[in-house]
Amino acid sequence: MDVNEAFKQLNVASREELIFKLKELVIKACDVKDVKAEDVPTDVPFIGGPGPLNLDSLDAMEIAMELRFQFGVELKNASTAAKAMQSFDSLADFVIEAPKVKK
Repeated sequence: MDVNEAFKQLNVASREELIFKLKELVIKACDVKDVKAEDVPTDVPFIGGPGPLNLDSLDAMEIAMELRFQFGVELKNASTAAKAMQSFDSLADFVIEAPKVKK
């Protein structure tokens, strides 16, 4: 599947829009207060990373559930989750490339 078809399935127009939606998803799912999506760096780890989110492994589980619900993708194990959640760039790649499951 080409990237444009993937964007269409994910209901976004571009990679930048997908990354912004992912940031909003993480902020909402993890109940982060006083942080806006535009203030979150795209290229740093958001689980245990230096950014403003200060998330941990329990937050990662919340994110995984929301990803399945919102985008129909599943983080099947800890190593897949760790790789996908290195940054919002890597999470976007995962969401674009992962096989879709039933929501």
